[in-house]
Amino acid sequence: MIKKSAVCAASLIFLLSACSGGDDKEASTATQEDGVAVEKTDDSTSQAVSSDGEKTATTDGSGLPPVTTVLGGQGADPDNIYKGKIGKLDPNDALVDAVAEPPATEPGTFPLTGLKGDSPDRAAAVIKIDNGKPAQPHDGLNAADIVIEEEVEGGVTRFAAVFHSTSSIVGPVRSGRTTDIALASSFGTPLFLYSGANDITELYLRKQTNFQNRNVGTSSGYWRADDRKAPSNLFTDTAPHWASATGEAPPAHFAYGDSTSVGSEAKEFSIGYRSKPTWTWSGETWQRSQYGAPHTLVDGEQVAAENVVVIEAESVDTGMVDASGGAVPEFVYVGSGKATIFTQGKQIDGVWTKPSLTSVATFTTSEGDVIELTPGRTWIQLIDASSDLLQVTQ
Repeated sequence: MIKKSAVCAASLIFLLSACSGGDDKEASTATQEDGVAVEKTDDSTSQAVSSDGEKTATTDGSGLPPVTTVLGGQGADPDNIYKGKIGKLDPNDALVDAVAEPPATEPGTFPLTGLKGDSPDRAAAVIKIDNGKPAQPHDGLNAADIVIEEEVEGGVTRFAAVFHSTSSIVGPVRSGRTTDIALASSFGTPLFLYSGANDITELYLRKQTNFQNRNVGTSSGYWRADDRKAPSNLFTDTAPHWASATGEAPPAHFAYGDSTSVGSEAKEFSIGYRSKPTWTWSGETWQRSQYGAPHTLVDGEQVAAENVVVIEAESVDTGMVDASGGAVPEFVYVGSGKATIFTQGKQIDGVWTKPSLTSVATFTTSEGDVIELTPGRTWIQLIDASSDLLQVTQ
């Protein structure tokens, strides 16, 4: 059981500084810092109930009521600071032509995993998760349907974990980036859970009208673990967020089938992030290690996935810097580029095509054939197209 203390549902919209005792206050609008509110909720928030007056059950262990949120407005484009690309795109404008039909959900399966089951009629929840050393061990990653790892400033990585089929306690939750607009937009009307963002990034995140924004500064449903240090101690539970959410099930994101007849054997590969994640084929799943040790979770299980997809995308400078002066990058996951798919102990080289922000990406061979994945959890490793960070051991 995670020891916890409550987090406030503040009404602060753009300038997301700490209420008390949490992350450091933001130095400027161009500095990427978490803006996290950490004072106790008032009685009205802690006793929130669903619209029909019934308290809604949450994931076993969290005991949280359905989440309450505070709606916010929109500000002017900070074009004099923001130099990225994603925040300025119209969500539905096509930058490239589609090369294949988007995948479809087979009846009787979960849309994001392809596994058999009754798909819940609820929106996907995209949650930003810390991956610095103080954030270990994580909670909830093996309950996610899809996990996307993105590089942020200084070579550190964060996860965007996508939940739909299974509810879970998740954390530690951290801040949003403009890259997340491209990562989350294809999931329909997703809940987007994050600890905060600098006020420039927050402007662009809140402009995404298809997102159900669950920023910790404007939503309840978060707590601080007493046995960890801020800022890597913020946790949430998907169940109470879903209890107060709207939206339908997300669209399918992968085609599923048997790809064992294509590709070449690959038993291990690594990504040259600072954390040095390595994936090793066990004969059934890809097992993840990082920081030189197995990547294990709070429950002791090692992180595992049936599929790992390495996506190479253009990296651009956002014009923002972190507290130490490091440039904040943005990965332009829209358009097309090289993709390397690892499934069933095989490596399949291909191409990703994502015509617009809201489009679901397709994965094809150079001949245009759709690449099929194995039903189950998929991790996406997002890397700079010019970085040569993928290293494969045959």
